[in-house]
Amino acid sequence: MAPFAQNMREVRLVEQGKRETTNADSQSLEAQFEARIDGEWAVLVVPNGGYLLGLLIQASTMFQEGSPLSEPLYLSAQFLGSTSVGPCTIVVNKIKSGKSYVNLTAKLVQKGRTNIHCQLIYGKLSVAQHPYGAFPATRNQLTLAHPSGLSRRCPLSVHPSKCSITPFGPPFQFGKRLVQAIDPYYIDKMERIAALPYVSDSDGGDLGGGIFEWGGWYQMLDEEDVITPQVVCFLGDVAPWMLPQSILAKREAPMWVPTLAFSVDFKYHVPTASEDVPGISKRTIGIFFTSKFLIDGRHDVTAEIWTAPSEIGRGHEEPGWQDKMFCMGLVNQTVTCVPAAMNLKNSTSKL
Repeated sequence: MAPFAQNMREVRLVEQGKRETTNADSQSLEAQFEARIDGEWAVLVVPNGGYLLGLLIQASTMFQEGSPLSEPLYLSAQFLGSTSVGPCTIVVNKIKSGKSYVNLTAKLVQKGRTNIHCQLIYGKLSVAQHPYGAFPATRNQLTLAHPSGLSRRCPLSVHPSKCSITPFGPPFQFGKRLVQAIDPYYIDKMERIAALPYVSDSDGGDLGGGIFEWGGWYQMLDEEDVITPQVVCFLGDVAPWMLPQSILAKREAPMWVPTLAFSVDFKYHVPTASEDVPGISKRTIGIFFTSKFLIDGRHDVTAEIWTAPSEIGRGHEEPGWQDKMFCMGLVNQTVTCVPAAMNLKNSTSKL
């Protein structure tokens, strides 16, 4: 059992070389890494999917070490089977390299079977101009940022200093490493909407409608577990039950929600442990989940990962604090609902 950052540092390079490809550009560079999947970062007995992708990002970033294009810009992954606690192999391949972007693939292998297949784009992320971004941005690249009324602001309603900690209990095994503070605005909103009768758009209802929302603050407890792209991946996959309790109470049996596909669009450079950004917490993030469709248990989940102005229960609120936060990443998932017994019965079974 180890803190998140320590577990990431355990990833080590074991082999590197060139591999012949059919691409006319050049040979593809390939590297093999060894990692240890820690049972503390699991849901019941199956490791959290975002945590596993953090290991893949760790290996890919080590692969890109020394390159000016050393930051993940985008990740897209498919989960081909459940992964178990223990050793694993990560294989990273460079597919294409250009002036601005590098295309990689990474796969997580256990017992000779590929459980996760991932495509990544590496480059160099812009540093958010705190508290207001440049508008428009330099290099003739447009950036939609404050004070534009079209720019996205942090959607959380309660400053973390005014929140109290809610622990993560079962089925999450990482309750000693991560805590949360739930934004009551969205809990009340979802219960209120669920109690309303159906209203069509033509009757004056909200156009579209039918969206689940949940917001809150997540805080890593270990001092060394500062926010990194790896942590962003992990936290983007720590999704709550967004259905109102009035609907959840109708479940016939406990459910497990495994991930089928997962993508992350990193928006801005994530400050490193050595970078002190005034007004930004190093171990706390704001998170805003939405989901629009639930069909036969399969549904979509989108998570916005925001910087936080303080730790939970600390600091003080300043006017306009939402405008001073910036989005570090946007996570999109396709997940499905299955009986929780599948998690416990056979953690290595293919979905």
